[in-house]
Amino acid sequence: MSYHAMQVLDPVIGLMVNVLVQILGSRFVPGLGMLKSVVLGFITGGLSVILTELYLLVGSGMPIGDALGNMVTNLIIYACLGYCYFHFINLGETARRIRILRELYDSKEGLSMDEILKRYNARDIVKIRINRLVNNGQIIFKNNRYYIGKPIMLLMAKIIIRMKLMVLGKESEFD
Repeated sequence: MSYHAMQVLDPVIGLMVNVLVQILGSRFVPGLGMLKSVVLGFITGGLSVILTELYLLVGSGMPIGDALGNMVTNLIIYACLGYCYFHFINLGETARRIRILRELYDSKEGLSMDEILKRYNARDIVKIRINRLVNNGQIIFKNNRYYIGKPIMLLMAKIIIRMKLMVLGKESEFD
């Protein structure tokens, strides 16, 4: 494969590594969980991009400044692909409309409005999410108040907001 073809495919190969590691991690590593498998996959895919760029640099005779420019460009492209992948897998996990459709599909006799509202009680949904955040250490409950714990999710939210600012020019599509 030519040098230029490898340059173009490098972020795509990184995404493939990301997806593979995320799937293998979530299925075969007990206790890893969805979010940690996504982070592990993203980091591994990024390392793949960096290693491929370093491999391409050796023997290419390219000035180091140009090689660094290519690496930064491919890392940005890889980050965008990783961002799309994260939302692709997150969509099925968090979107209520999709979950309702899946539950209706799984229910041979259909569901009544009361059954759907019972499953999607706002108080229960918030309680489940808060418990999940407490259990994985994202937030801490102390003196009857919640505080930020491990800031991984908060860091990801800040990165997403910055990416939205770069692409959309605003923090949210609803602003």
